[in-house]
Amino acid sequence: MAASIQQSTDKARASGIPDVAGRWKTKRRRRYGPAIFQQPALNHNVRLCRVEPLRQRSVHHGRGKNSDNPHNKRQAFPGVRMLLNRFWRSTSGNFTLLLALGLPAILSAVAFAVDVSTIMRAKSNLQNALDAANLASSHLGDLDITRTDAFDRYFQANIAGHDELTNAQATLTVDRGVNFIKTKAVASADVNLNFAFLFGRNKHIVVDASAVESNNQLEVVLVLDNTGSMAGAKIAALKTATDNLLRYLETAQSPTRKVRAALVPFVTAVNVNGDGFDPSWIDMDGKSSTNGINFPVINGKRPNHMALFRQLMKDPASAARLTGWKDDKGIDTGWKGCVEARPGSFNISDTSPDPSYPDTLFVPYFAPDSPGNGTKPSGSYSNDANYYNNSFVDDVPDQTKLAQNGGLNILGIDLSGLLGSDASPSKKDLETIAKYVAPQNTAIATAATTDPNALQLTVGPNRSCPSPVVPLTEDFTKLRKEAAKMLAWAGSGTNVAEGLAWGQRVLSPSAPYTEGTPWKTPGVSKIVMLLTDGENVVYGASKETTKSDYTSYGYLAGSGYGTAGRLGSDNQTTAARNVDGWTKSVCTQLKNQGAEIYTMVLQSDTAANRTLYSACASDPSDYYAVNDPNKLPNVFEQIASKFSKLQLTN
Repeated sequence: MAASIQQSTDKARASGIPDVAGRWKTKRRRRYGPAIFQQPALNHNVRLCRVEPLRQRSVHHGRGKNSDNPHNKRQAFPGVRMLLNRFWRSTSGNFTLLLALGLPAILSAVAFAVDVSTIMRAKSNLQNALDAANLASSHLGDLDITRTDAFDRYFQANIAGHDELTNAQATLTVDRGVNFIKTKAVASADVNLNFAFLFGRNKHIVVDASAVESNNQLEVVLVLDNTGSMAGAKIAALKTATDNLLRYLETAQSPTRKVRAALVPFVTAVNVNGDGFDPSWIDMDGKSSTNGINFPVINGKRPNHMALFRQLMKDPASAARLTGWKDDKGIDTGWKGCVEARPGSFNISDTSPDPSYPDTLFVPYFAPDSPGNGTKPSGSYSNDANYYNNSFVDDVPDQTKLAQNGGLNILGIDLSGLLGSDASPSKKDLETIAKYVAPQNTAIATAATTDPNALQLTVGPNRSCPSPVVPLTEDFTKLRKEAAKMLAWAGSGTNVAEGLAWGQRVLSPSAPYTEGTPWKTPGVSKIVMLLTDGENVVYGASKETTKSDYTSYGYLAGSGYGTAGRLGSDNQTTAARNVDGWTKSVCTQLKNQGAEIYTMVLQSDTAANRTLYSACASDPSDYYAVNDPNKLPNVFEQIASKFSKLQLTN
């Protein structure tokens, strides 16, 4: 009997049921829901303790593995069924109570959101109306009665139509200084609200605005790239932007404020043969150390540039193709007006020209004739990076013309050695000069085009010379007219330093231009706006002995065509970096004199340009990279708004 009981107990333990001592040994399966106990077949001859509760637990859940009771299927998820039954039988009213308690809070939140939105909208509308009225009444030239009237009219007009605002009122106070006017305006109104129980029937709001307009006089010089790469959409956009800017500046004028502007178009040289030109600036007699250095010295003498122009004008074929400055006798010299950079430190300085110091005078720009026969400009000639671009007379002079004047000429150089069969050993040098005295096959010309934005191809001594400087003036009609004449000139390269140097001379009170007020005059703002579409570049004829086209610094190669010229190197890249250095120096000079500089680079935002022109600007934020030419007018106006007139200050 004992053995039988022990066997039953062992089986019970193995099956996960209580043993005789009442200890539970549960073996569970992992399933979702309550633990399921497996009940083994029992020996009914043995009485086991606490087995019946296990059966009841199994039957209660209806999940016994061997249960065949159909009712067990209907008892799936009994907890959910029980909760649902209790909910439908409940009469406690808790849900209704909670809803009744929460509904006022929900409605209050909605009402709060509606009223806050109304207040914010009303405040924004009131602020906009006040800003418009304040700006309309902050112009320096207005009389007090006009100012007050403008303020009231603009405020009422902008407040009309906003039904949420009632009892709207506004006041204006004005503070006039020597060089400025400040206005401050305050407005208040009541806002009609939909839910009076929150904020009351209405809400009182107050806003304020202030503006300042400086009546500093403005002297604005536009230093504008007119190089060949500007042709097409770029030069068209530049002319539009310049016209818009000039109209904008014209409106900034008032009876108490003078606004003047100037134009400085540049390529590698600048044309000074415009309003205000004075011949005393020019080295007429070849006294400057750089005048004529690209020509051979014959009997201790070399031709000066103005004499070369006059000599060409004596030839009917050349004179028909040249036009320019007329001397004091009314005789056209053929010189268009471009000048070369002065030697040494005078190149970018504001030093006035003084005949007592010839190197301070400006040498007339004369681009020498290139080797070869005279060739008119075309799509295949006059803009080549590698070869000569400026052959405008044949290399061999016309012997008949030369003999007619006995070999004498206004250059003051005896060319008789070229006559007869016994030519001197210096025949080549003589011919280099004689071809200007007795030219044949003259091809001085500009390629014909009816498109004002097309690339201008030219050959001749005035090659790549842009339209002239317009000094500081209040005549904005004239400025717009001259700006419309700007063209894109092929060849020579880009010399921003030369353009900026002349921008500085235009702003200066000292000669050559004297229209500017003294530097750092209180109440006067001097502005430089620079636009270029590329890096400083020395261009053309890189494979020839001159190493480049002619520039305002002459050729890259020196006067002996084998040494470095005035640009400091016969390598085009190195020479261009030298021009970068001069550009930086001019920018520093201008800023030290109190001028504000704004720089713009059109479709050329390279790392080198970004470094150079952001440093040139008065502040890095005053550097503008413009990738789309159509955006240029907007950029011009954006810059003008910085320095010109009226701004809201809060």
